[in-house]
Amino acid sequence: MMYKWNKVLDAALVALMTYHLVIAPYTKVEESFNIQAVHDILNFGILPIENLDNYDHKQFPGVVPRTFVGSLVLAALATPAVFISSLFGRDLLHGDQSRLQSLVRGILGLLNVFMLMRLRDAANKVTFRDKRSKIKGVVGFWFSVLLFSQFHLLYYSSRTLPNFIALPLVSYALSKLMVGDLTGLTYLAFTAVVFRMEVGVFAAIIAIVSSLGFGQSNIFANGIYLAAGALFGAFTSFAIDSYFWGRPVLPELESFLFNIISGESVNWGVEPWGAYFKKYLFQLFRPPTILILALPGVAGDPTEDYSGETSKPGTVQHPARNSLRILFVSSILYIAVMSFQPHKEWRFIVYTIPIFTLAAANGLANLSMKWSLSYSTKLLTVIITLMAGLGAILSLQMGYASSFNYPGGEALAFVNDYVKEDTHVKIHIDVPACMTGVTRFGELHGSNAIYDKTENGVDLSDFDLVITSEKLDNDTWKHLHSAKIYKRISIDVLLKLWRAQLADSSTILRLFQVIVEDFVAGTNQASKNLLRSTVVLEDHIHVYEKEKGKETEK
Repeated sequence: MMYKWNKVLDAALVALMTYHLVIAPYTKVEESFNIQAVHDILNFGILPIENLDNYDHKQFPGVVPRTFVGSLVLAALATPAVFISSLFGRDLLHGDQSRLQSLVRGILGLLNVFMLMRLRDAANKVTFRDKRSKIKGVVGFWFSVLLFSQFHLLYYSSRTLPNFIALPLVSYALSKLMVGDLTGLTYLAFTAVVFRMEVGVFAAIIAIVSSLGFGQSNIFANGIYLAAGALFGAFTSFAIDSYFWGRPVLPELESFLFNIISGESVNWGVEPWGAYFKKYLFQLFRPPTILILALPGVAGDPTEDYSGETSKPGTVQHPARNSLRILFVSSILYIAVMSFQPHKEWRFIVYTIPIFTLAAANGLANLSMKWSLSYSTKLLTVIITLMAGLGAILSLQMGYASSFNYPGGEALAFVNDYVKEDTHVKIHIDVPACMTGVTRFGELHGSNAIYDKTENGVDLSDFDLVITSEKLDNDTWKHLHSAKIYKRISIDVLLKLWRAQLADSSTILRLFQVIVEDFVAGTNQASKNLLRSTVVLEDHIHVYEKEKGKETEK
């Protein structure tokens, strides 16, 4: 049985999510609203209403309002950990709260990973061959394995982008639909109204494909499921968000009107209709192992009994019959519909990644179950497995390279180490720094440091320290530190290693021995140096201190 591997694979998925979280603990501008909202809820509370005057969104409301629902849930889940930590003398709300930010992100990452596990278990539950075969849980096994070959899903699973706060609910809904439970449509509709309106498009397409395309459900019943979720979501969002924003508001509706109806989303870039199919899917699945396996995967539905028993007269149809096909076809149609929106981003179609992966897992399961039939089947299974392994290696490398995209957060951490908590100091942080890792979690709480993020009309002479992407006058400002940002991948060191190997056949073996010795010693310095040499960085954010007795030009 393959079920015995589930715990190992689950632990590995959590470890991979944690790896991405640990090496890249900071956040970028797209994540800022939710992470700042969680900070404010934890630090200022939600009652009385006057506490909301301290919230970040009061000073920086953004172009359109965003929902507080997800942030409220994350803060609520983090609160017990804050309390327990305080009992052991560790106040997570004092000083630099970077660890608290990582805790919040870790909770979101676990929610995403656990819901992917639930989807896997749902697929195993309805796989008919498991009832007859001695080897059970093959689809779920390959689903977990193929998840390792993806970068975006696990790297971003702990990031507070609205799409990834919505993703746990989407995965939960998909797990229900996978077993033929149409209440999954209710969860999708709820998620659409509260978090991301495009999920509603996905839900409507699934309802139509299921009923009119495959005859698996009733279109009117599906409409009721969708309406129930939408109404409950609207009530929840309106009640909570109107309180936090101080006015009657339904954030996703305002966002929809602004970005889609008014067409303002084009200000963030426009791409042709086929960009998702020609570009973004191949970015999400690199190498394209999953795309190659997906079509064969939906050719055979996991709920089918290939003995022909289900075709006998009077046999009750499996409630999850064609569920994988319904979700796969709906995913293709969803991407096609989303392609009509001029502004495109890969995260708008992230909800289809688990479905493509599940279809590919079913295809790989069908192939691997025929392992003993021929050498060609064995060879093909091994090749596909190696491609998945290559994808996992690329995912680790991409995660490492991406960890250098947050120089603002690294610069703020340097400043916090540089100043003393009891020192009266004013720090200005410019927009590029705020966009690349600076959040309120990174500030020194309970200290005499004052952090300012004013964007326009700033007089730098009022500040003691400046975190900026600009270069300031060296006569007035003392340069303390430069935080670097990712520029490109370099294979120069690999080419040099290859040339050295050609000159001396023992080169790679000696390097491997050094890496193993470092690993045993617990340093891993050789492997770190080798990995670091593959990434080219450049200075991006600078830290300056005002020279004592000197004033900047006004």
